[in-house]
Amino acid sequence: MKNWKAVVSSLALAGVVAVPAVSMACDGNGRAEGRAHGPGKIVKELELSEAQKDQMKAFRESNREGKVAQREEIHGAYKALREAIRSGADQKTLASLGAKIGRLEVAKMQSRNQMRTQFESILTEQQLAKLETLKAEKKDRHMKRAKAYHDHG
Repeated sequence: MKNWKAVVSSLALAGVVAVPAVSMACDGNGRAEGRAHGPGKIVKELELSEAQKDQMKAFRESNREGKVAQREEIHGAYKALREAIRSGADQKTLASLGAKIGRLEVAKMQSRNQMRTQFESILTEQQLAKLETLKAEKKDRHMKRAKAYHDHG
């Protein structure tokens, strides 16, 4: 039972770090738009020029290796935590693994923010305005779905 409390404490620490970051992601750090609109749709919606499309492709390619390495490191850290939990590791070990996961999740959010900033840097003022409109529409749809879910739940 003592180990279970350690696990919950470690996961709570990771949650304290990750939850605000995830909330920021949903509020427009780039990933939310990528999932909601997809790269193809956002290109059409914003009417990107061929030069802008080429820049987007270059950004994706330059970030690809780092994203893969980052994803593997995060998966490894979660796997290590699961194994530590199963083996009955002590609180210090679990806290250390939880802190590592928290740092990795924050670094992932920072990378996403950098990619969003890169993307926005190639947009014209009109495209940026359109992007903000799309974000607001997405947020509105999300709020309506959440309200409908809570009203029926």
